Formats: sequence, C-alpha cells, structure tokens
Amino acid sequence: MNAGLFQGFAVTFLAGLVMGGNLLPIKWARIWKWENFWLVYSLVGLLVVPVGLAFFLLPNLGSVYASLSPRAVTLPFLLGAGWGIAQLGSGVCVHRIGFALTASILNGLCAASGTLVPLALQHAEMLFQTTGLLILAGTAVMLVGVAFCGWAGARREETLRQQGSGAGFSSREAAMSQTAISRAGYLATVALAVISGFLAALLNFALAFGGGIVQKVLAEGAKPVWAPFAVWPIALLGGLLVNVGYCLYLLFKNRTWGNFGGGVRELKNPVLAGCMWMGGIAIYSSGTTLLGILGVSVGWALFQISLILCGNAAGLLTGEWRQMEARIQRVHIGGIVFLFLAIGMIAAANYSR
Repeated sequence: MNAGLFQGFAVTFLAGLVMGGNLLPIKWARIWKWENFWLVYSLVGLLVVPVGLAFFLLPNLGSVYASLSPRAVTLPFLLGAGWGIAQLGSGVCVHRIGFALTASILNGLCAASGTLVPLALQHAEMLFQTTGLLILAGTAVMLVGVAFCGWAGARREETLRQQGSGAGFSSREAAMSQTAISRAGYLATVALAVISGFLAALLNFALAFGGGIVQKVLAEGAKPVWAPFAVWPIALLGGLLVNVGYCLYLLFKNRTWGNFGGGVRELKNPVLAGCMWMGGIAIYSSGTTLLGILGVSVGWALFQISLILCGNAAGLLTGEWRQMEARIQRVHIGGIVFLFLAIGMIAAANYSR
C-alpha cells in the first residue's frame, strides 16, 4: 500500500473516532434537557464551525459562492436537509436507546448506502471487478456485524426494561435520564434509526455531487485537502434548519427556555460536542482526497465503521452494557469482530486497484 493510501485510511479512521465520541457530553448534562443541548449543539456543529473553517482556510470563498448556479447550490442544500432528518433522528435514538445500538443500526445502514450508491452512480464499471466485489463483500460482512450488534442491543433493552432504566443514563444524569421505553416505543425508535441510517448517507452524496464547488475553490488556489470544506456550509445549512426547527418546537412545547440559565458548565457540553462533530466531518472530507477516485465510497465505509466501533466503545464506557448476560456480550463482541473484518476487506478493495 502506498504512503498516500495508508495516510488516507489513517485520517479517515481518525475522523470516525473523533465524531464517534461527539455525543458523550450529552450524558454530562445536569440542568439542560435534550432540546436545550441539541439547539446549541446544532448551531455550533452545523453553522459556526463549518462556516468558520471554510472562510478561514479557503481563498475567495465569497466570490466562489457568488459564481455558483442555483442548481449547484440547491442540490447539496436539499441533500443536506434530508440528512438533517437523520441527524435529528440520531439524537433522539441516542437518548432513547443509547450509543451502542444507535451506532450499530444507524451508522451500519448509512455505511452500506453511502458506500454503494456513489460507487454505482460514479464508477459502475468497477462493480464487478475485484475492487467492486471486495467492496460489496465488505459491505455484506459489515451488515452481518450490524445485525449481531443490533440483536445484542435488543436483548440489552429487554434487560433494561426489567430493571426500570433506559439507554444507560445513570441516576446522576438527571437531565437526560428516563425510564425504560415500552416495547412499542423501542420498535418505533429502532424504525427511526433505520430510516435515519438511510437518510444519513445523503451527507456523503452532498460531498460526492459537490464536485463543481470543490473544483471552483481549487481554481482559486485552495489546498486539495481543504477544498471539500466549501461544500459543508451549503449542505449543513439545510440540516441546520431541520434540527433548529424541531428544537424550537420542543422548547415552546416543554417550556424549557429557562434551562439555558445553567451557565458555562452546561454550555460547554454541546459546544464541545458540536466542535467534535464538525471536526470529524472536516477530517473525513480531507481523508477522501487521499484515497483516490474511490475516496468517497471507500472512505465513507471506513468512516462509518469507525463510528460504529467508537459508539459501541462509548456505550461500554458509560455503562450501557453493565450487568448484561455473558451470551449477550459475546454476540455483541462477535458483531464488532465482523466490523473489523469489514474494514480489512474494504481497505483491500482500494489497494487492489
């Protein structure tokens, strides 16, 4: 494997690790409710940081945006708005069923669709070559791992319902803690995770089909590893409107505006989470430039697998799997092993070209 590909794999995997732990601060809330946290988190991660990075690192970005056709702006914006529903769904699912199960279902399906669709649309001739077959096989192995983790998560939820607790939030995490959800509520939340998993891939499509924007900033002298940053302010604006709109609805409905008086101790949690989220996206998009023509497909798969692994690690560290039966934990670990195997197969696909 040449040095560039190895660097691309390392950078992409690092991106997943950074983003995979971005919602840990939600468990540190003591006064703010979900809608308080999610509003600030969305404003920081989807507006302040991406706009700041883009305008700081890319030359003449204002002129580039002014020169774009309506279609060049509308497509990534609409894809970002569709992705915004998935982002909102991920927050609801983490709150209701925890990090580990959300990461396995949502990111697993997101990885499959976000990997295969760009490959099929942009490089269809490779689908039945060695590279494409390895990617298809790696995606199948990844879905087996997701199924194992999902089964273990369902058994965990059953145990938590019997214990009267939910999603691994301890009694100290009073602002976010909740009683275990009903079976119908659990199934509805899993369905939301499935829907969000497919919609989450739209963010990768925004990057894949934002090549015209990237080419314009490259023509202005932008560094190639930073050029993808030009896509994010447009795409993430669509997602921002969806997430902020829902938060405002909950703030009025639940009358939780007063919780914003929690001070810096509460504010730092969503600010840190938002910076980690956008930091992961920024690192990922730079990593794709190092992976060659299949960077968006292969990179997305590796990125999502690392997200799943990090989400499961976060679940373990925060006690979501505490006091689980040994057989459930074995299935969970088996799923993670399959995910690591998928990483190897997808890495081999890029190396085989």
